[in-house]
Amino acid sequence: MRGKTKEIEKVFQTHGFSIGSIIRDVMGIFNFRSLCHKAGFSKQQGYSVTDIITLMLVFPLMLIDSINAFYKSEFKKVTTMQKDAIYRLKNNEKMPWRNLLYHVSKQFQKLVNPSKKVAKNSAFIFDDTIDSRVGRRIENVSYVHNHVAGKKKTTLGFKNLTLGFFDGKSFMPLDFSLHSEKPLKKKYRKEQYKKERKAQTNGAKRKKECKVDKITNSIRMLKRAVKHGFKANYVLVDSWFPSKDFIQSVRKMKEGMMHVVCAVRKDFRKYTYNGEKLNAKELLKTLKKEGKEKRSRKRSLRYFEVTVYYEGIDETVNLYFCRFPYQKNWRLFLSTDRSLSFLETMEIYSIRWTIEVFFKETKQQLQLGKCKSRDFDAQIAHVTTTYILYAFLSYFRRVNDYESLGGLFEEIKNDMVEKNLAERLWEMFDELIQIVIVAISESGVVDLKSFKESEEYAYIKGGIRGQVPCPPNRQPPL
Repeated sequence: MRGKTKEIEKVFQTHGFSIGSIIRDVMGIFNFRSLCHKAGFSKQQGYSVTDIITLMLVFPLMLIDSINAFYKSEFKKVTTMQKDAIYRLKNNEKMPWRNLLYHVSKQFQKLVNPSKKVAKNSAFIFDDTIDSRVGRRIENVSYVHNHVAGKKKTTLGFKNLTLGFFDGKSFMPLDFSLHSEKPLKKKYRKEQYKKERKAQTNGAKRKKECKVDKITNSIRMLKRAVKHGFKANYVLVDSWFPSKDFIQSVRKMKEGMMHVVCAVRKDFRKYTYNGEKLNAKELLKTLKKEGKEKRSRKRSLRYFEVTVYYEGIDETVNLYFCRFPYQKNWRLFLSTDRSLSFLETMEIYSIRWTIEVFFKETKQQLQLGKCKSRDFDAQIAHVTTTYILYAFLSYFRRVNDYESLGGLFEEIKNDMVEKNLAERLWEMFDELIQIVIVAISESGVVDLKSFKESEEYAYIKGGIRGQVPCPPNRQPPL
């Protein structure tokens, strides 16, 4: 059994790259090793779980998309850890990945909001995104509906349902579940990876969630978040989520402290207006006849505002029919917070866009959805480590006033490219100098081993790498 390994930490301490500042310093600030222990992670055959997860976290920053690619790259020098150690951790169904993500998110809030003040526009945000895959042999993979591409368009992969928290300034992922939809053909299902799990393990529970509908899972996630101590004034969702059960469940939590602001489909659900039970289309037609159309110069749109009784949730709500510039159809929005004006409702709802930006950044910058493993437990581990890395970068961005994750990531990537170039230049120069000193040593003039251990050799090597020490036999400058 090996003792605690800290190869990665040593590498970061040795090299002054931005990647070191972000990962080493931020993980230290978060006390990540302690968070792993509190979450319930245990040692993996001699290697610290923190060291293994750290290596997994830096893959996107190294522009590495798989474990195999890492061990084929020059970055493999940063650790003596073998790939099996990482595979064992990712494929272990006992690992409490959900618990770890919550611990990281709570630590984030402790750091940025020690007074636990609840911002007026704080919100829980739900949305789903497509995590597309290539291999049909991946466990639980299916064809999922791609509403962006069209009604009948499907994509091979998972639907990733994510719960995020907006604290008034930053978006933070709290929880997620991966969902299957349309199963593959029978002949392909036989080829899919299968794994037996004990019923009470974390992996078995996550796999079971795959078949649960997203509304049920979203309610469970929200209850977990509240149980973990997160507080918000609003729950924001698009038109795919606000069923009667969803709105009722939210309003019953914390004695009605949270309100729902959402887009709503113009379907057959009934609203009571002036004693009449009308669906959305009938209600819009009535409002047009009454001539109650309003205009918002700030938003450059036309809208109808009406208070109705929503039988499905036994509550009076505000409805807003909006027609945006250059659009023919009217969109419908609902708010259970009747104290909000139309513009305030739109401002609150616009916060939902932060989760769209989150999905875009994690896919483009942090390789969300790029896991190639067939094991479903590894898929969960991949998404979790991506979200944790986002949390660290989000904290770094917040305290250093970066406008976007893209701008921050660009600086990291540039540093990594410069590092690669410096390493390659040194390797080329090292090969050249080896030829020279071997030739000299063979002549008997210079001892090869002594020269490579000399200050002169270290000075030359440091100069190539841009880390020039004080030249031998010279005093450092004052």
